[in-house]
Amino acid sequence: MEYDQLIVVCDLGTTAFRTLVAAPAAGGGLQVLGHGVSETAGFRDGDFVDIGSGSRALARAVRMAESEADVDISGFYYGISGSHLRSVWARGRHQIGPGRRTVADTDIDAVIERANSIAIPFDHAILATNPVAFSVDGIAGIVDPLDRQGSVLEVNAYLITGSRSVQGSIEKTIERAGYHAAGWRIDVLAAAQALLSPEEQHEGVALIDVGGHMTQWVIYRSGRIAGSGMVPWGGVHMTSDLAHGLRVGPAEAEATKRASGLVLRSMARDEVDTDVLFEEDEIDVSPGLISAILEPRLEEIFRLVREDMGVSFEPGLLHRGAVVTGGGARCEGTAELCEEVLGLPAEVRLTPGGLSGGRPLPEGQWATAVGLAFWALAGDEPVAPEEDEPVRGGGVGGFLRSLFRRG
Repeated sequence: MEYDQLIVVCDLGTTAFRTLVAAPAAGGGLQVLGHGVSETAGFRDGDFVDIGSGSRALARAVRMAESEADVDISGFYYGISGSHLRSVWARGRHQIGPGRRTVADTDIDAVIERANSIAIPFDHAILATNPVAFSVDGIAGIVDPLDRQGSVLEVNAYLITGSRSVQGSIEKTIERAGYHAAGWRIDVLAAAQALLSPEEQHEGVALIDVGGHMTQWVIYRSGRIAGSGMVPWGGVHMTSDLAHGLRVGPAEAEATKRASGLVLRSMARDEVDTDVLFEEDEIDVSPGLISAILEPRLEEIFRLVREDMGVSFEPGLLHRGAVVTGGGARCEGTAELCEEVLGLPAEVRLTPGGLSGGRPLPEGQWATAVGLAFWALAGDEPVAPEEDEPVRGGGVGGFLRSLFRRG
């Protein structure tokens, strides 16, 4: 079967590389044509610290997707994450004209360009620019200034920057694996695109992605990003705590967490004295004991996220509460614990929307990969920056077609 448009993306996760091949579905959304998964190698904190082993692991995931989808892949889109990401608020001011006139698209572009001219670390590039609110002649809180009358246009923008060195390392690894880096998006923004509706983003919502080695978060208000960040703790640390407490290996601890993970002691029917973790040689594994081990770690993760949110966290403006996702969010009681810590209604959401037919995805965390595919499909993903130049959006047009040929 021939497809007018094919999309391939790779989620560079802290525990697994996930490749997805998709095509636009006839009734809207995406249909999955193939996927591949390989264990992460040479990759730490969003950066390839060993390009050789990383490229081999990446190639394995892509080849699996190639075989299942029956295509030859030459390039793909990827996600960016890690502690190198920084966020900053910036203001831009633009003189509309010598007199009052209607605000045009060129004026909006110009004021955003002024916001992008803020000083950032020399080794960083602007990865995302999000205009949060505009003002015209001092009238603040304007979401869309187009066609308003005025003489001075200002913008308050939320910028996310990232290391050029890290991005260069990722693209070098992709090249070493034998592929072309077609474009990218920040991981948590991709996950939000797959899991959050426009209505939720408009009414105010926080997304918390509990990944393997890190937990990322993003806040939306009035349809725009109001904050983002990460903390260096995730599901792997929960598994490690469980392995240590139950005195078992990591693989057995992970299996126990997946099968009977519970993170809220109040939900366990049995009460366990945690002294057994230190005093008894043979431990009787029960829901109460599992929750006694896992609850403190996940509670700490949510508290660190709350602290990292800082002034971006305004509960009264987050009318849709919090959505928790990621492999570390699969345990029973996750939503309830999040509600206790953040003081917001919360729900766990793992399955991305917008998939229509095609091959079923295996168990795992595919929200980021699906979000990357939707962004690539929309044709507004950023392109790699030139030296000392901020990243801008750009369409892909027919470029997607050149990434594939039918097998």
